[in-house]
Amino acid sequence: MISIDFSWFALLYVGAGMAIIFGFWFYYDIRDRRLYQEVRDRVTFHCIKCGKIYTDNREKNVSGCPQCGFENARLKF
Repeated sequence: MISIDFSWFALLYVGAGMAIIFGFWFYYDIRDRRLYQEVRDRVTFHCIKCGKIYTDNREKNVSGCPQCGFENARLKF
């Protein structure tokens, strides 16, 4: 049987637990970026003519309403 001192066992136990926690943290951070980056890159617009709220790409400062076609500026919060 392997003989190991208690302090080494405790160090390995805590180190393995922290490695698992950081591994999950890294995995879910990468997964979150991949899944939700498209949603984060959207900008909200509010049509002042018909009242519709819609989203479009982040690069655009002016976008046409999909319902009435009126050109609206992006919302600033």
